[in-house]
Amino acid sequence: MEKNKSVSLTEGNIRKLILSFTWPVFISMIFTEFYNITNSMIVGNYVSLEALSAVSACTWTCNIFNYAFFGLGMGAGILVARYYGAKDHDNLKKSLDSAIVFALAGGIILTVISELCLPLIMKINRIAPDIYDDAFSYLRVYLLGNTAVLTSQMCFFMLRSFGDTKHQLYYSIISSVCNMLLGLLFVRVFHLDVIGTAMATIISQFLMDVLALRLMLNYDEVDFSFSNLDFSFRVVGEICALGIPAGFQNMLIAISSMVVQSYVNQFSNEVIAGIGVAEKILGWGQLVSVSLSSATMALVAQNMGAQLYDRVQESISESVKLSTFFTLILCIIIFIGAPYFVSSFNSNPEVARIGTEMIRMAIFGTFMINFSHIYNGACRGAGNVRIPMYIAIFSQVICKFLFVYIGLKLFYDVHVLYLGTAFGYTMAGILATLYFHTSKWVKENQLLKS
Repeated sequence: MEKNKSVSLTEGNIRKLILSFTWPVFISMIFTEFYNITNSMIVGNYVSLEALSAVSACTWTCNIFNYAFFGLGMGAGILVARYYGAKDHDNLKKSLDSAIVFALAGGIILTVISELCLPLIMKINRIAPDIYDDAFSYLRVYLLGNTAVLTSQMCFFMLRSFGDTKHQLYYSIISSVCNMLLGLLFVRVFHLDVIGTAMATIISQFLMDVLALRLMLNYDEVDFSFSNLDFSFRVVGEICALGIPAGFQNMLIAISSMVVQSYVNQFSNEVIAGIGVAEKILGWGQLVSVSLSSATMALVAQNMGAQLYDRVQESISESVKLSTFFTLILCIIIFIGAPYFVSSFNSNPEVARIGTEMIRMAIFGTFMINFSHIYNGACRGAGNVRIPMYIAIFSQVICKFLFVYIGLKLFYDVHVLYLGTAFGYTMAGILATLYFHTSKWVKENQLLKS
């Protein structure tokens, strides 16, 4: 079987490299978002408003684990890109072997822990009695897919480090279509309701896992085999050192949002569903900046490894320009199309009104956070993972929570919940920009021209 080839990001036109790297990631993220919203759309249209509320109430709980896996995958990707850019083949193989084994073993352990902690998680969420059973059943099945999510994140970030983003696109499309078809089959034909959508999700995740691992094991630089395994706890420690801050940051954001969700869960089912749908749609506005952040991180890591600092600076500058332009376009589309987008999840007019209102009040923050994604991606690619973590925790955890907590004490109004999201995102963008342009560390590491 023919081996797959890697792509060096240390030579060639920067803008073309960014665009060729980003567009498959962007499209795959669209399918990933579609993957994530499929369950809500199916239960919202074919089960009941209560079922949609149950799935919406679980969103941030699911994201806690997904964000942790994203961080660990990012850590593996940074390490692999660094050794690949420096052409250090021995450490490159050690990193790849260790990451794959860590993903498989760690995913199983985390799955067991999450299932054992489920009653506590439900208690923290303060799920309303009329949707509790549906929410519990959905989470119990959904969390069985943790191993597959961690493994695919590891594989995809390492593939990006080689300049390969197209395979993630192919596998995301296959998995998304599978999730939708199985979800419809389990709900419409077998009447499994929320359990059916969760089952469709984990089956599709494991399918993507098999495809991603099969590709990784057939890659030029991998040469993975259990008989020639070069596993290293030191490398796992490095992956965790690079990935845990990002994962921890995202987990805290998800936990904070889960706590905020517990306030949302005290309102009516229409409010729970409307805000849950709005949060998903607002996430679409970050697709470009998150995709470009991955490109920025890979370009910075490879070129830092090769000590090509002019290319590092140009990569960051181009990413900021592209992200700002395309994110603005996305936000305008979401603002105008908000009523239609929300209605596609559920036809209840009150759900549509609440979701549309939240989107139009929070969209400015969605635009502002694009700066945070790019500048934080550049810092992480250069090995600075702590400052982006501190910025994200302060803005999206502390600031957002205090805004909602104090705001609801003063004005017990649903608009406080809308504005809390916008406030956290806006603070993230402002602080990341200020740090990048004023930090001594950034200049010393030649990420910014003096």
